Parts: sequence; structure tokens; C-alpha cells
Amino acid sequence: GLSDADIEKMVKDAEANAEADKKRREAVEAKNQAESLIHSSEKSLKDYGDKVSETDRTAISDAIAALKSSVEATEPDAEDIKAKT
Repeated sequence: GLSDADIEKMVKDAEANAEADKKRREAVEAKNQAESLIHSSEKSLKDYGDKVSETDRTAISDAIAALKSSVEATEPDAEDIKAKT
């Protein structure tokens, strides 16, 4: 069978992977929410953009662009994405 040291190592590896899995899951969930927000914001801007000032349209477009850049990052960071939503 397995020695106590082997079992302890396996438990530590599992704990380390659990934390990494949790962070990855949070990043994926944040990315999905952000993509939904981007889509709805772009649609609203297209449909109602003429009803707000150019300053507001520019601010909204800039916020959408910043969120898109966070979402499109190679390794999306949940905290970065959440800060921009």
C-alpha cells in the first residue's frame, strides 16, 4: 500500500489543486458575466445611444473596451474583471 508520507503528499497536492481550481472557476464565472454585460451594454448603446450625451456614450464605450481587454487576457483575472463590471 501507500506509505504515510505518500498519503500526506497526495493530500497536500489535492489541497493545492483545489485552490487553483477555485481561482480558475471564479475567473471563468467572472468572464462569462462580463461577456454578457458587454453584449447587453453594446446593444443598449446601439439602441439608445442617441438618447444620451456624446460624453456619456464615450464613457460607456471606454468602459466596454476596458472590460473587453480584461476578458480577452490570456489568463483572465476574476478580481480585475469584477472591478470593471
